[in-house]
Amino acid sequence: MKHVFVVTYGRSGSTALMMALNAIEGACIRGQNGGVLEPLVEAARVARITKRRLEDGDSGPRTPWYGAGEIQPQRFARSMARSFVQHILVPPEGTRVAGFSGIGYTADTMTDESFEAVVSFILRHFEDSRIIFLTRDPEAVSHSGWWQDRDHDAVVDMLHETIHRFELAHQRFPERSYMLDHASFDQNPEGLRPLLDWLGEDVPPDRLAEALSERLSHLR
Repeated sequence: MKHVFVVTYGRSGSTALMMALNAIEGACIRGQNGGVLEPLVEAARVARITKRRLEDGDSGPRTPWYGAGEIQPQRFARSMARSFVQHILVPPEGTRVAGFSGIGYTADTMTDESFEAVVSFILRHFEDSRIIFLTRDPEAVSHSGWWQDRDHDAVVDMLHETIHRFELAHQRFPERSYMLDHASFDQNPEGLRPLLDWLGEDVPPDRLAEALSERLSHLR
């Protein structure tokens, strides 16, 4: 199964993109899930560090770390990824493309280290996985939704920093990630055609237009 994840921030057009991706035959791209993936990533990190620490040490039955040397961090991480798909995404039978769209990746809510760990986990442990880094002009976002209630300059600066971390991640994984700006498909469904080509998928023009037609008021 192919896995596609939309990594973004709030009011970026993520719901519109989610609906467009779900127009792909056999796709099931879910929405937000409360960041449930992040604790799994942290658990995988701790297992990896513990295994490394005890690999050449004593973890025999008379030591406080008895059995820690037997930890299988890669198998543990892969099993959590499979369980995430099965019990959190819960794709219906016949799904070919599964994933989710999340907005909790801003520079003020997640450290660079945690962000990099999440990206690495996704691309390493989910089968045939891709990441779409979705951006929208920080100035436009600052005047949308709940962002309007926060300090304007602070929001714009933070979103620029967030976009920069997306760009760095894309540079690190250029073949497994895609930078997409909201302006490229705003009121222009065919603006998503290069993304679909990159994913190796196709959606008829009328179906793509229909998927995006319901979202115009959502971003205002």
